[in-house]
Amino acid sequence: MSKQVRALLENADPARGVVVGHGDAEAVLRRAATDITSYEAVPPRRTTRRAVLAVAVAAVAVVAGAAGLTLPGHRPAPGPMPGPPAVQGSSGTAPNCLAALADHLAPAPYDGGTGRYEYLHTRSRGGFTSEVPGKSTFASAAWEVEVKLWNAADGSGRRVADRGPVQYRDEASRTFFAAHPKMLRAAHEDRTFAAGERELRPVPKAEPAAMAEQLYQPRENGPSAALAGVADLNATRILDAAHRAAVLRFLATTDGVTCAGETQTDLGTGLLVTTPIGQGPHPSPGDNGSEALLFDTRTGELMASGTGPGRWATVYLDRGYTDQTG
Repeated sequence: MSKQVRALLENADPARGVVVGHGDAEAVLRRAATDITSYEAVPPRRTTRRAVLAVAVAAVAVVAGAAGLTLPGHRPAPGPMPGPPAVQGSSGTAPNCLAALADHLAPAPYDGGTGRYEYLHTRSRGGFTSEVPGKSTFASAAWEVEVKLWNAADGSGRRVADRGPVQYRDEASRTFFAAHPKMLRAAHEDRTFAAGERELRPVPKAEPAAMAEQLYQPRENGPSAALAGVADLNATRILDAAHRAAVLRFLATTDGVTCAGETQTDLGTGLLVTTPIGQGPHPSPGDNGSEALLFDTRTGELMASGTGPGRWATVYLDRGYTDQTG
């Protein structure tokens, strides 16, 4: 899969990181959106550009139609807190860089907190692409969405999503979506969940092996699946210090994961972790880009995930515990 097609899928996929129950079709589609590893059982890839784009757009349309949801995002972690000095990891030494941070975590603002609900406030990218009927062209629209999510242990809670201004690829796209407004997300969504209506995603034990078992799936996708799993978990649950340390140690022992050390990014300074996409047991040919995570250099909180600085798919804005949904 080319970088162009992957970017189209990633930017337009409204289902990545969405809270889903076990066995939900949305979860399968979310995983499939980043599954680019070649398999013998998969028919040969079509060679024409139109065919490849058609497959990409079809996948985007299916995900958008089936899920009807936007991405939660990831947060810039809070400012400096009292505690150990920030980790100064050296480039390319994931075990040393990540393990050193895990060994010297400072407390996050919510560590030791209590409340009926876990609260997550995120910002993420969304979008939609559709083939224009009767023409060999495509209409594309993109936007940012802020999501506030309250999760209780019994499955009750609330989800509020506010979509930002829509950006159209060109005037033809603007005209197309003006004629098909229902293809775009609502500017504001507010949904309340009753007890038992959802199943809260379980958090693995605070052990690297448990993190690997749950988060590094599917293994066939290579180490980028491990980073995607960490991002997915952080999109729906709050991790205490022990679990944040376990995540870091899990990544430190994952082959193919590179830690660039303390890095200045568009979100501020963080510990940048990357891995190439499509490097599983059956690597996809060519350069398919990278998956990236950005961690707070003191608390080990996940600040952002995506393809790297300036290209974050999700950004955390806030986390904590509360007794109120609003």
